[in-house]
Parts: sequence; structure tokens; C-alpha cells
Amino acid sequence: MAKDPAKDSKENREDPVLAEAVLGKRALAILTGNARRNLLVGALLFALGVILVALGGPSAVGSSSRAVVGWGGAFLGAVVFLIGLSQQLWPFEAVSLEGRERAQERRDVTALALFATLMFVPWLGAVGLWDPWEVHYGEVARTMVAKGDFVFPYWENAYFFSKPPLTMWLQGLGLAATGSVTQNAALGLYAEWGMRLPFAALAIVAVTLISLAVRRIFGRRAGIIAGFATATSPLYMLLARQAVTDTPFVTLMASGLACFMIAEFDPAVRGELDGKGRPKTSGATVWWCWAYAFFGLATLAKGLLGFALPGLILLVYLLVTWDWRLLWRSRLVHGLIIFFSIALPWYLTLSLFQGVDDESKRFFYRFFIHDHVNRLTAGVHTTTPGGTFTYFIEQLGFAMFPWVALVPGAMVAIGKLAPRNPEPKNRAALFVTIWTAASFFVFSMSATKFHHYCFPVVPPLAILCALWADRLWKEGVEENAVPILLGLGFFAVVAQNMWLEPKVLPNLFIYQYERTYPMADASPKQVFAVLFIGGGLWLALAYVWRAKAMLAGTFAALALAFAGYLSWVHWEKLTPHWTQRELFWTYFHERGSPNEPIIAYYMNWRGETFYSSNQVRQIKDNSHWDDVLAQKGRFWVLVEQSRFAGMKTSIESKGRSVRIEDKTSNKFYLASVQ
Repeated sequence: MAKDPAKDSKENREDPVLAEAVLGKRALAILTGNARRNLLVGALLFALGVILVALGGPSAVGSSSRAVVGWGGAFLGAVVFLIGLSQQLWPFEAVSLEGRERAQERRDVTALALFATLMFVPWLGAVGLWDPWEVHYGEVARTMVAKGDFVFPYWENAYFFSKPPLTMWLQGLGLAATGSVTQNAALGLYAEWGMRLPFAALAIVAVTLISLAVRRIFGRRAGIIAGFATATSPLYMLLARQAVTDTPFVTLMASGLACFMIAEFDPAVRGELDGKGRPKTSGATVWWCWAYAFFGLATLAKGLLGFALPGLILLVYLLVTWDWRLLWRSRLVHGLIIFFSIALPWYLTLSLFQGVDDESKRFFYRFFIHDHVNRLTAGVHTTTPGGTFTYFIEQLGFAMFPWVALVPGAMVAIGKLAPRNPEPKNRAALFVTIWTAASFFVFSMSATKFHHYCFPVVPPLAILCALWADRLWKEGVEENAVPILLGLGFFAVVAQNMWLEPKVLPNLFIYQYERTYPMADASPKQVFAVLFIGGGLWLALAYVWRAKAMLAGTFAALALAFAGYLSWVHWEKLTPHWTQRELFWTYFHERGSPNEPIIAYYMNWRGETFYSSNQVRQIKDNSHWDDVLAQKGRFWVLVEQSRFAGMKTSIESKGRSVRIEDKTSNKFYLASVQ
């Protein structure tokens, strides 16, 4: 019997979910046209706009008519492209049980995004940028805004070719939005908020997409745990607060791989396959397009690794499963258009550019040879030469605490995976395992090693931990007693090491590991003792009593309390000792006039350049220092505390006096010289 349209309309109005679905579909139909057309037109407009600006060289990037037309076209293209990608993501394609399930899914993902926001955003801009990476990229971004040149990065007095531009673009966007770029004055009050917020936003997007992918494939509980574990892992949470290249690289790559998982392993998205292994429906197209877009952006964030590491992961997956029909399903034509439209214009422009950096190297050699090939094979700027493969195992213990306790169980679970079993859950778990292993081995084999190089392993390892936690809840404690016991041992060992040496936590994301830890101002030992001993005892009792709910509740509370303390309290206490912002606030407030210069005495921590807006004078030899001392009038000096005594002697030998004006940092003094 045919349905009464009036009655159907009334039912829709009475059910908010159904009404929202109908209205949403109508609004989308009005606002958008053909999805594939929008994708193609948007990508072409964006690429042509960027190329138009780039071909004019640095002089055309500012306020010229070519720049205005180019950037306008690029912006319009990006909007059209995003509309095309978003069309098939509209969540209300069904208005029955599927619609209700999507509504529940949307609520869960929204709640998890809000949770991640609470973890990453508080105090985000209330403290200064950390030496030396945040301020190094920050100065390039500040120069971009000041010069109006967002294509050709510049540092101090030469072009900067070490990193691709996305990090500086995000920072520059924040600086411009908050109006923080000044002339011969302190940077705007909201500079750090503007610079860091885009990085936190990318971290939040990755958490939600990881949770969504795991939820759709493995179930609601597994998805929630995966997002929670990712957001509360110390390294992920701490780097979500840092405006550095690794944050957009890992979050964008993880977002792309999560989209791949939805496109390939979610049966509702992929649909049925034809005889050649291709889907009969186009439901997965949008997720594939999002994946390629994320990989293109990751390439603009970190260079070749942005596509090479995901490519390696996918290649190994194909070799292990021998499912080469995946190539038919992966929308390669769409992907290549999207990827190259995003990543190629800037790299092509810089490769043809004739400018040189401060070492007289052109972009191609500096970026591809020195900072890629040499970094991998010979070691570049590494502070941990000769590190073995155990190096990152140790760092992952700190980076994943307390989730490291679930690693033994996760390892047992993945040992039971069958590579040729086509069941979606099995294939998805195998893919995440390969994602974890490939990321670990690539960076373990690199000659250049920093603690934070284990960051790409954190998201997939958090997913594996979540999958085992979900399995543990289903099977109970008794069935998994041995992995739980091993996990408690891992927990105890890592907790003891962190309590004995809390410096391992900031060491996860800093450059110089010998820098003094501010134990007097920021010691976390009392809090750690309460969390580790109290939490550990409750976990042990839950294991002895085989109390599943007690075990899960205690562990979740411990992970939340530990991450909340690090994010909201400890990070804020540490920051004044790794930033120069407060010292420069004192300088700008206390100086008599702009004619009182500030000097950096035998130091190059990058913060002095950024926070002085490149007005600081660097002293690198005695002759320059003697020239400064011969000048009349008061001047100011930034000096490492270990060098202050020698500097004071040289000043007093010239008949002048020096006084320490600011001791905020345990690394530097700000002094005035009369």
C-alpha cells in the first residue's frame, strides 16, 4: 500500500533525527552540484592559483594584482574542492535505523572531539613557544606575514629550505588572524594562541577519524577506546600542543590512513564488489579522496615521508595479503589528481627557484639531499648518534604510558591474525599492525634519531591497544591473565623510570636533552607517586580478584588523571624554562626607549630571533663583543646562566656594570649593562 505523503511528512516533523535528515539532504542538494565536477574544478582552480602566484617569484607574492588573482583563485578552488569532498559524507542518507545509528555515531564522535579539545587546548597560548623548534619555524612564519611572502620561506637574512611550508603557513595564519606581528615591540598577546591552535585542531581531527574508523569496523566500544587512548598518550597529547612539523605530519598521515580503513574495511561504505574486485557503488570514493588529500597535506608538512611512509605501509599490506585488486578499488586517478594538486605546486616552484639559503645551497640540494637522504643515511643534527633499535622501544614506553600496559596483550592478539583471511576485521587489524611495524622500522633504521621520531608509531599502537582492551572486556580477565600480568610488569617498570627521572617526558619533544630540568619549580614526583602507586595497587587488586569492571575503570581513571595533569599543570610549569617570551616581555617593558638594543651573548636558541622580531644582535666572537662594550648608553643582554660569570668579568674590565633583571628561566638571564 502506498504511503500517505502528508502522514510521512508529519512523522518526519515529529522525529528530530528524521526531520534533520530530510532538511539536510534538501539543503545539500541546493548548495552543491555534481561531486566529481566539484572535485576536479576545485583542484584545478587551486593549482592554477598557486602556480600563478609562484611563477612571479618573491616579488609577486605580496600585494600585486597577480598575487590577488592567484590567491583568490586558490581560495575559491579550495572551497569548491572541499564542497565536493563533503557531499558524499553527508550523514543522513538513510532515515531509518541506519539514520539513528549515524546520529549515535555523530554524538559519540562529537563527544570525543570535545574531550580531545579539553585535553589539548587549555593553557595552549598562555605560555611561550619552546626553544628551538617552535620559535625557529615561528620566525619563518612571522617573516612570511611581515613580507607578505608565503611561498619562499625566509629565516633571518636568507631563504629557509630545510622544511616544507605547511607548518609555517599554519603558524602564519595564526599570527595574521590575531594581529600579532609588530615592529620593534613585543609580539601580540595572542600570538601563541593563534600559532598553536591549528596544530591542536589537526590533532583533534585525527583523534576523531581514528575513533570513527575503529568504531565502524570493530564496534562502538573499540572506537571510543581507540580515540581515548590516542588522546591521552603523553607524546600525542604533548605534541598536539607544539607548533612543529611533526604534529601536522603525523596527524594528517593518521587521518589519511583512518580514511583508508573506512573506505576499504567498512562493509557499509565499500559495498559489494564486481568480478574484477571493484565496488559496485561509489560510497567509498569520498573516503579515498579524503585519504589522498590528507597524504598531500602531510607531504607539505614533512616532505617525502608524507606519502612515502603511507605508501610503504600500503605496499607491505598488499604483499602480505596479496590482495592486488585493492589497486582497482583505490581510485588512483582521483588520488593522483588530488595529491599532485595539493603537493606539487610548491615543490615545483621551489625546485625551479634560483635563491640560496644561509649555506649557499639551493632548495633541491638542501631539501632532498641534505635533509632527506643524508638525514636517513648519514645522520644530520642528531643529538643521539649511534642509537640502536632499542632506543625507540624505550621512548615508546614513556610515549604510551599507561597504555604500554596493554601492549603485551595486543602483541598476543596480532599473533593470531591470518594474512589471507579476507574478513574485514581481520584485514583491518592486520593493516594497523603493518602500520605500526613499518613506522617503527623506518625510523629505527634512520641514522638521525630524536626521541620524538617514535611519534608516528603512537596512533596505530593506540589502536592495537584499544582492540585488545575491547577483546579483554568481552572475554574477561581469566581468559587473558598472562597478558594482563605482563602488562602490569610493563606498567611498573615504566612508572618507576618516570618517577626517578621525570625529565624523560619533556625529552620526548625537545632538542637538547642535556638542558637542566627545573626540579625546584616543576617537580611532579609527589603527583606521580600518588598516581603510580595508588593506581598500580588498584590494578593489581583488580587482577587478583579478576574484577573486569574494576580493572577497566581504574585504568581509564589513571590514564585520564595522568594525561590531565601533564596537559593542564605540568606542561605549563615547565614552559617558562624552555621559552624566552617572559624575558622579552621584561625587556620591552623595562627598556627606556627603542634605542636600547638587546644582545644575544654566544647563544643561538632561535627564540631570541623570534621574540625580538629579528632585531636581536648576535655576538659570536670577541671582536664584536668589544665593539658593543665600546658603545655608549644602556643595552640589554640575553645570556646562558653558565656563561654569565665570564661575561660579567669582561664587562667590568671595561669599567661598566651589569645587573640581572629577569631570572624567570633556569637556562637564561636577562641583564642590563650600564
